[in-house]
Amino acid sequence: MNHRVVEDEMEELASLYALGALSQHEARAFDEHLAEGCEPCKERLSGFESVVANLAYDPAEASPSAVLRDKLMARLYSEQSHTASEPILEYNDSRPLLVRAGEGSWQTMSEGVLFKQLFMDTTRNTVTSLVKMQPGARVPMHRHHGIEECYVIEGDIFANDETLNAGDYTCAFAGSIHLPISTSNGALLLIVAPESFEALGQ
Repeated sequence: MNHRVVEDEMEELASLYALGALSQHEARAFDEHLAEGCEPCKERLSGFESVVANLAYDPAEASPSAVLRDKLMARLYSEQSHTASEPILEYNDSRPLLVRAGEGSWQTMSEGVLFKQLFMDTTRNTVTSLVKMQPGARVPMHRHHGIEECYVIEGDIFANDETLNAGDYTCAFAGSIHLPISTSNGALLLIVAPESFEALGQ
């Protein structure tokens, strides 16, 4: 493999990392690569992150090139071909799974609300995630497809006529409806829940 091909592959990884489009295994591997001190990749990632940060601000419509479209479709097809029993994270069962504070990538759930997936339990079909809410942010009303457990690590949230603060825990059951969740001062939450929920409004 020539040097140009390697550069192209690393540039693609950096762009997908910035978009939060890598699998957890790929993101962890890229984190380790950055930790080894690869300055070119750090520079690429910094550039892509600047672009991604501005994507939400009135983006112009654009169509991907045929080559890029084919690569994206191939990637989507590959991800959809995974079996339900295939783990999201590859790890050695003889040792605990470890996700350090700086690992993984934060993705946008809604305005002012970010989430970082830590682990998917394919046996229970649940995802463990951190959710970060900026002051004044809110999560729209939604219906749960399964049990959702929420532990408030930092800050405060107001949900279903209750104010929860750091150290508080709540559990919503399958089929239940969560009224809009808001925060006055911002919050960091640990959520264990099914991967998706049914949005019911603003």
